Amino acid sequence: MREKVLRGLVDRAATDPGFLRQLRRDPEGTLACHGYDLTGEELGALEEVRRRTAGMSDEELARTLAGRPGESNVSPARPGGTGAGPARPARPGKLRG
Repeated sequence: MREKVLRGLVDRAATDPGFLRQLRRDPEGTLACHGYDLTGEELGALEEVRRRTAGMSDEELARTLAGRPGESNVSPARPGGTGAGPARPARPGKLRG
């Protein structure tokens, strides 16, 4: 995954309410309209963030994406992250330590 591309996408979503609204409503159309060409893995990461944050308001999601501690309890999936952590459940049969 290209962390720089995803970080730019996250930064824009955190600071541009209109973009975030469009991205949540029509991710593929919004990405295409704004020149983002994500890989399958990157699209999967975006979909995971969408799934995990579906119950959040746009304002809550923007604060979360901006990384403002204490203002949200949902961590979006980190681009390029590995292993189990806040954004990924542990694999079946594996214990977190």
